[in-house]
Amino acid sequence: MVAPRERALVVVYRGVVEYSSIFPFPGVKERIYRLVSSAPCAISRLNRGGRGADLHLASRAGEGILMGDRERRTVFVTVGTTCFDALVKTVDSPQVKEALLQKGYTDLVIQMGRGTYVPSKISGDGTLQVDYFTFSPSIADYIWHASLVISHAGSGSIFETLRHSKPLIVVVNEDLMDNHQSELAEELATRRHLFCARPQTLGETIQEMDIGTLTPYVPGDAKPVVSLINKFLGFPDD
Repeated sequence: MVAPRERALVVVYRGVVEYSSIFPFPGVKERIYRLVSSAPCAISRLNRGGRGADLHLASRAGEGILMGDRERRTVFVTVGTTCFDALVKTVDSPQVKEALLQKGYTDLVIQMGRGTYVPSKISGDGTLQVDYFTFSPSIADYIWHASLVISHAGSGSIFETLRHSKPLIVVVNEDLMDNHQSELAEELATRRHLFCARPQTLGETIQEMDIGTLTPYVPGDAKPVVSLINKFLGFPDD
């Protein structure tokens, strides 16, 4: 007789089992570690039955990470290597924080770059948890763990976020003299790959955004462009 199937929740964060309703269960922990060894985070549902265990992993754009019995939904703000105090001040404002809370976000992490404005750190129940830092060797992990990314209009930050399939608001720095970056952000917004805002409109953009309307970004094929350039320069088209 096959035992009835049971359903349990296992939460893994950076390879550490944060929560489980079934441990100890022989072999499950080791199997989870093997499956998530190449992924920073995973939300796992385990079906347990008479023939062993089936483990299904999911890590999708916009999902939060369960920590115990509380879901964390983090907003990551990045200005890259630039100074963009206008953006940092805006996300540190009561209006934007309230808008993020109303959308269900719990944490705000700000990468402030070379800016001089220092945001306020906040912690406590019922408020947005705020932290910040200046630089990091890589922001890939921050993007991966975020439920929403708010970024300057640098192409590197934009495309790295889109490759991770994360909801993205690009805030254009209007103080730049030759602001070609705004053209990229506005074009991608027109194609509904991201939302575009200015510092003064960020709060309104957050309030009105519907993540479900975004279209996944699919990278283009650069080979035809390379071939055309090689042909123009007289190089062999390998």
